[in-house]
Amino acid sequence: MEDTKVEDEKNVGLLSSGYLESQKIVLPKDVFRNGFTWFCYETFKSLAFRIWLLSWLPVTTWWKMSTNWIYPFLATNLLILCVFFLPLIQMLCRKRTLSKNLTQFSKEIIANSPGTDVENWEPIAANLNSYMYENKFWKTKYFFYGAWNCQEAFRLAILEPFSVKKDDDSKLKSFKDSVPYIEEALEVYFTEVDKQWKLFDTEKAWNPVNLDDIQLPKETYRFKLTWVLKRIFTLQCLPLFLHSLNCIYISWHYGLLFRIPYLGCIFLMNMHTFQNLRGASMKNEHKMQFLSSIINEREIGANGWDHIAKRMNRYLFEQNVRKNEDFFFDGIDCKWFFNYSLCSHLSSKKTLSHVPLDVELWPYIREAQSSCTDESSVQI
Repeated sequence: MEDTKVEDEKNVGLLSSGYLESQKIVLPKDVFRNGFTWFCYETFKSLAFRIWLLSWLPVTTWWKMSTNWIYPFLATNLLILCVFFLPLIQMLCRKRTLSKNLTQFSKEIIANSPGTDVENWEPIAANLNSYMYENKFWKTKYFFYGAWNCQEAFRLAILEPFSVKKDDDSKLKSFKDSVPYIEEALEVYFTEVDKQWKLFDTEKAWNPVNLDDIQLPKETYRFKLTWVLKRIFTLQCLPLFLHSLNCIYISWHYGLLFRIPYLGCIFLMNMHTFQNLRGASMKNEHKMQFLSSIINEREIGANGWDHIAKRMNRYLFEQNVRKNEDFFFDGIDCKWFFNYSLCSHLSSKKTLSHVPLDVELWPYIREAQSSCTDESSVQI
């Protein structure tokens, strides 16, 4: 009976999720001028903002009735400071609401079969926006701003947390009744990802005609430091650079014993962030092309990694990931990126919002690892 009930609930969810398919999909990105105006609108409609507004009434009354101005003044300043916490409260409420609707989220994924392409997530985002508003889980019709927000929510709320848990008990404890729906949703998602992978791996979707025409940055730059500095002084790294300058300025007023370890920690943290920026600039399809190039590379050793670096530099340039063919400095840098940005995720025990674990690519990362191991054994 329980199995029949679960199956019926799934069927109801699948049928109800398709009511937007016959209509034109409209998301908040099509309604609002930009993401900032959408976020302001969502904040103004939130319960936290209304409580904040009502809090001004007793403070105003206090100003009129109090003979001592210091306490109303402190209360006014406290309310003004609370404005900066409203976005944080809004984010926490959004996360809590999503955690209550993982079952419906999974049903939408089962119904629409999305892959790694952002466009495939548009009907899911639109359906969930309507579902949460109509069922009074959210105050507005604009929970997800765009399809990419929906895809990122899936990564942070379902894909990575569920995948890093090794046993059924921990999954049941964290996700409760949503487990059967999540398992089916992930199976559907991984099937779509595998279809996309086969396009890269079997058709070898992109292959340069002549690698001799492509130069690596190590051949055009005199020093590797020049190449690194060129990457640092870009708009993408500007906030990181300004943050470093601000930390240097702050530490200048303290003693040498404090300044050295403080700046050392800041340097290591910024280097970690800087290294992750390169991986974050690649979409899943770019990483698939990278892994496919590693698996299908016939040359072994340093020459093989140089070939992969050349292919990827040209490919990422043509995909507008980089303005120049300088993503990888040389084969050594290419191999380091593979080990640091992809292989290291296989042993991850927790999710990180700023660093995707690329869970859907784990089988292909292992295949690429195995390919590299086989080449090393042949070389020996």
